[in-house]
Amino acid sequence: MSEGDYITSGILEDYCLGLLTAKEELKVEAMCHAYPKVASELHLLRKAIEKYAGSNKIDPRSELRMEVWKAVKKLWEENP
Repeated sequence: MSEGDYITSGILEDYCLGLLTAKEELKVEAMCHAYPKVASELHLLRKAIEKYAGSNKIDPRSELRMEVWKAVKKLWEENP
């Protein structure tokens, strides 16, 4: 498989999303070491996914942090 075919196969997207097996992840990493173009594409893809995720984030309401800490404290007190 050529590096162009590898890039367009969707494997890099699956890698970024954590959908690959450990063996498949190692293959992607080996391809990145062997082919700078694959590594560059993976880097660009990661940045695009991060940008997309950041642009669609929903900030929790401000009270949520305190509610979480209260719940953790309660669990800790019940199960020291």
